[in-house]
Amino acid sequence: MPVVRSFQSDDLVAYVQLVNAIDRVDGLGKATSLAHARERLWEPGFRPEADLFLAYEGGRLVGYVETWSELEIGRVVLDGAVHPSFRRRGVGSALLETAVERGVRLDAEVAHVPVASVIEGTRNFLEKRGFGVVHEHWHMALVDGAPSPPAPPRGFEVRPFAAGDEAELCALQNEAFADHWGFRPNSVEQVGYLVNTSLCHHEGILFVCEGGKGVAYCWTADDAADREKGYVRMIGVVPAYRGRGLGRLALVAAIRYLTGRGLRKIELLVDSTNEAAIGLYRSLGFRKGGETLWYERGLGCG
Repeated sequence: MPVVRSFQSDDLVAYVQLVNAIDRVDGLGKATSLAHARERLWEPGFRPEADLFLAYEGGRLVGYVETWSELEIGRVVLDGAVHPSFRRRGVGSALLETAVERGVRLDAEVAHVPVASVIEGTRNFLEKRGFGVVHEHWHMALVDGAPSPPAPPRGFEVRPFAAGDEAELCALQNEAFADHWGFRPNSVEQVGYLVNTSLCHHEGILFVCEGGKGVAYCWTADDAADREKGYVRMIGVVPAYRGRGLGRLALVAAIRYLTGRGLRKIELLVDSTNEAAIGLYRSLGFRKGGETLWYERGLGCG
C-alpha cells in the first residue's frame, strides 16, 4: 500500500523530478524547473506543507496531488498525477482520498479536477469515484504568425504594465471575469506576486486605456520548460467596453510582443462556451488543439 504524507520543503527536488518524469510520458506540458516550481508552489494562498501531498511506494516518490483552495467560489481544485509505472496499484485512490478529505476540512462545497480529454484512464478513474464533467476549456494555438496591428480607436491607447499597476490590473481582471465560470476574484497581493515571477514580463502585460484608465488587457507568460513557447494567460475587456475591438487590439499587441522575443509557439485556453472569444482567436489564426474537461464532485456529504 502506498504511504501518503504532506510535502516538506526538502521534497522539492524529488517533486520536480517526478513531475518531469510523468510529463515525458503523458506529454501534457507540465514539465518545470526547480526555480519555476518554487515560484508556483509558494504563491499567495497556497501552502505546500498543507496543500500538497506525496505518495511513496517502497521508499520511492511515485505520485502527488495539489489542493488549490478557492473558497470564495466554494471549491478546491485538485491537480496531480501518478508515475506511469505505478498506476492501477492504489496510488491514485490514496491521493484522491487524501485530497478530498482536505477539501472537506476546508468546508469546500465541491472538488474540481481538470483533465486532458485524451487521458481516458484518468477520466474513467474519476467517473468511477463519483466525479462528472461540468465544464470544458479548449486549447488553441497560433498557426498563422503575428497579425498586423489594428489602429486603436480614437481616444484609446495601448501601454505596457509598469510597477505600481498591480491594483489596477487586479480590479480590471476581476471586473472583466466576474461572469466567467470558475473565476475566483484575485487579490492585489496575488496579482503583485504573479506579475513579478520569472515567467512574466511587465512588457508582456498590455493595457488598453481610455483617458489613462485601463478598460481591457492581455497578460502573457513564458513556458516553464519550452523556451520557444509563450502563453496568452488572460485577456479581458470590462463589460461596458465590449464589442468595440479592444480585445483584438490587446491580443494583437500581446502576440507581437511574444513573437518579437522569438517565441514561435503561442497558446491559450478558452471557455468552450465563449463564442465571441473563440471567434476572435480564430480570426487571428488560432486553431483548436485539445480540450481540458472539468470534473466535479460534491463534498457536502464528506
